[in-house]
Amino acid sequence: MSSPEPVTKIGPYVVEYEVGAGGLGRVFRSTDPRTGRAVAVKILHDRYQESRKFLGIFHRELLIVARLKHKHIVEYIDASFDPPSCYIVTEFIDGWSLYKMMRHFGRVPPLVALCVAIDILQGIDYLHLHDTIHSDLSSPNVLISNTGKVLLTDFGLACNGEVENYKNYMVGTPGYYSPEHVVESSITPQSDLYCVGLLLFEMVTGEKAVKASKKRDEILSSMKNIDFSAVRCDDRRMQSMLRNLLKKALKYKLGSRHKNAESMIVDVYKILKRFDIRYSRYAIRQFLADGELAAPLPDKYVQDIYAGYERK
Repeated sequence: MSSPEPVTKIGPYVVEYEVGAGGLGRVFRSTDPRTGRAVAVKILHDRYQESRKFLGIFHRELLIVARLKHKHIVEYIDASFDPPSCYIVTEFIDGWSLYKMMRHFGRVPPLVALCVAIDILQGIDYLHLHDTIHSDLSSPNVLISNTGKVLLTDFGLACNGEVENYKNYMVGTPGYYSPEHVVESSITPQSDLYCVGLLLFEMVTGEKAVKASKKRDEILSSMKNIDFSAVRCDDRRMQSMLRNLLKKALKYKLGSRHKNAESMIVDVYKILKRFDIRYSRYAIRQFLADGELAAPLPDKYVQDIYAGYERK
C-alpha cells in the first residue's frame, strides 16, 4: 500500500506535522497565517474523500463540533465542506492523549485518575444536556494539556441522544465498548458513563477492565467477569470507595448504573473531598510535573495526590 501524499497546506492553514490518524481521518498541527495561532486540522483519509457514506459522517461531525462550547471540549474554530476539500479546525492542545499518558506512566495514582475522570464527566454532562452521545469515549479521544486541562475530542461517531443509535452495529474502539455497543441495543448516555468507568479502571490498574477484542462472545464474557480486586490502594477506605464507584459504573445492566453524569460526578467528588483534593487541574499538572512533563506548580497549589497510591 502506497503512503499518503505529504500534506503541506490545508485551505489557508500551513501544515507543520501530522499529529495522528484515526479511523476516519488524519490530524495535523498547523498554523493559521491570519493569527499565527497553532491549530489542529482534521481531514478525511484519501480513500474516503469520494465516499458519500464517509463524507456524510464527516459532515455530521462538523455540525456537532460547531455547536459545542465547553471548557472540557476542544474548541471549534473553522471548517470547510467542499469535497474533496473537507476539513475541521479546532484548537491545538499542547500535551498528550490519555492513551499516550498511560503508556508513559503505566498507572496513575487513584486521586489523579479521579481528577481526570471528573473533568471528563463534566464534558460528558454538557454533551448529554445537549442531546449528544459521544459513543467513542476511548483513551486516544481524551486530551490532557501540559497545564493539566482535560478535553474531549473526536466526535466522528457522536450521535443524537433522542433517537435509537447504532442498534445492531458494533462501533467504537475495542477495549472501550459498553454492553450496548456489543448487544442488539441502542447506545445511550449511560453507555458513555460505562466508558468513563473503563478509563478510570485502566488509569488506576494499568490494565483494561474489558478485553480489547472484536469478538462479541469474548467481550460479553469479559464484561460479566471484571476483576475488581485489581483495584488496589494502600488506604482501605479509598480502596473500598473506589471499588464501589467502579462496580456501579461498570454494571452490565444499564438500569443498575449511574443514571446520569451528574450522579457519577457526585460519587467521584465524594472521594476527592474525603482525601482533600480541591483542584483537579492542579492535581493533574502536579503529577505531570513530577514526571518532568510539565512546569512545577507553585507550592500553594501542591496537594497530597499520592495518598493511597500502591506503588509496585
